[in-house]
Amino acid sequence: MSVHLTTAAVELREVLARHMRELEREQVERFSTAWFFLRYLKRIQRRLAAESTARAAEGQVRGLTRFYVDRVEVGSALAERFDEIIAAHRAALRAEHGTSATA
Repeated sequence: MSVHLTTAAVELREVLARHMRELEREQVERFSTAWFFLRYLKRIQRRLAAESTARAAEGQVRGLTRFYVDRVEVGSALAERFDEIIAAHRAALRAEHGTSATA
């Protein structure tokens, strides 16, 4: 069975990959807020690789959201990353919903 990836799903994967590369390049300190943020991004990426739909990663995105609310300062660089990732995830969900409604 072939899985069709929407443009938004591909963009979500690209946004995740870019933020992960940038954080890894910064060599964040182990157990820092940025290090945990990166771990959440890796969880989302693994789930997307296994399932190929943004909807499948909803649990991991909720985990990232809870972490954001508890640990990330509003207006920080991580907050900007979070906003971009959430926007890409929502766009992918909307695209999937639109695709399944027409199929």
